[in-house]
This record gives sequence, structure tokens and C-alpha cells, in this order.
Amino acid sequence: MAGTTVFTAGQVLSAAALNGNFDKLPYAVAVGTATTTTGALAINTGTAVTVNFPAGRFAVPPIVMTWTGSQRYVSAPSSISTASATLNVRNVSDATGTDVTIFYQAIQMTAGTAVG
Repeated sequence: MAGTTVFTAGQVLSAAALNGNFDKLPYAVAVGTATTTTGALAINTGTAVTVNFPAGRFAVPPIVMTWTGSQRYVSAPSSISTASATLNVRNVSDATGTDVTIFYQAIQMTAGTAVG
């Protein structure tokens, strides 16, 4: 990766300068939410929901990160493909909750690999 260039107003930019600065951006990204529809989860129980990524967005299975925004639940992705991922959530608290919203971010960094 090339170093970052600081551009000034009115500067004419070459293709090489632009290409060298945009290679730090992800190749493809998808973000969203999914809500479990199982109702309350008892302590130490879990459920899963599958999310579909936009058609043709990813060329390889992306790296998927999940979170719930609640200390009561933990989440983790599984079965990740270019088209979808399964988002798993588990109640780790002693209190019973309600339906859970799972947030996710999927990233593919370059045309040929998710990491980068």
C-alpha cells in the first residue's frame, strides 16, 4: 500500500496519485440488522437468524462481525458465504430477555480476499 498523500485545493491529480490513495478502502461492505423472532431466550440458550447480503456484493466470503448492544447477549457469525451468514445469539445473563436485534458488518478488503 502506498503512503497517504495530502492534496491541496486546485491541485491536478494524476491517476497514479488517486489509485495509490484509494487502495486503502474496502472492496465491498454490507451492514445491517436482524431480529430474532423466538421471543424471550432463557439463560444459557441461543438461537440463530440468517441474513442475506446484497446480490453480487461479495466475490469471496467476507469477514463478518456481530454485536447486540446488550451485555445480556453474545453473538457470533457462522456459515459465512458470499450470499449470506448465520448470526447466532446466546443469552448469558440470569434474566430472560425479549426478541434480540443483532447488528452485523461484513467486509471484503480486496477483489480476491476478505482480509487486508
